Amino acid sequence: MIELVNGVVDRNGKKIIENVDFRIERGETTLLFGPNGSGKSTVFHAIMGVIGLTSGEILMDGENITHLPVHKRFLQGITLAPEKMRVAPNLTVKENLLIGGSDVSKVYNIFPNLKKLRKQRASTLSGGERQMVVFGRALLTNPKYLLLDEPFQGLQKEAGDKIIEVIEKLKKENVGVAIISHERIKELIQIADKFYIMIAGRVAYEARIETVEGAIEKLGEYMLV
Repeated sequence: MIELVNGVVDRNGKKIIENVDFRIERGETTLLFGPNGSGKSTVFHAIMGVIGLTSGEILMDGENITHLPVHKRFLQGITLAPEKMRVAPNLTVKENLLIGGSDVSKVYNIFPNLKKLRKQRASTLSGGERQMVVFGRALLTNPKYLLLDEPFQGLQKEAGDKIIEVIEKLKKENVGVAIISHERIKELIQIADKFYIMIAGRVAYEARIETVEGAIEKLGEYMLV
């Protein structure tokens, strides 16, 4: 389990997240919802170590990793697939994938179009193609915990369907998956175990998912659907 405990991130005297508790269990899918600017991505960046906590701590399988640098957290099994389709623009599709791992055929089986584009520089890709590269690269790291920040950006439905299939498979493989998304919410709730709602840097609500309807109703109360 990964635990963000009483996490605070302060930037220029302004609290971006405040007293946030957030947990990701192995073999479960956790959803993080909230309006833009509510601190969702900051939670993921803090867990990955991209942003340091002002106070609070991060535990991974009982070990305090609060002060570990990004690369050591990565080596321990945490992978972040960031938003905004971040790829190395001067590298080819295949070279970008190889950053994550050597078995690129695993990604080509999920996204056959990337095999056709494997020699093309990432700078020439469409947004959806870049998103496939970002997801595939993260998958090749064989993570214990996978953080997906807006994984459906720019994707056609078929590619998005593939990502949902992979998430279900990862659960069966005991990977802990956490997802931020404003898209395909109902489908995600159908495969997820719990969800959090963030408002203005704080966790306003958290619950295990008992029914899709109940979760959707709660999101409606916060005007998120």
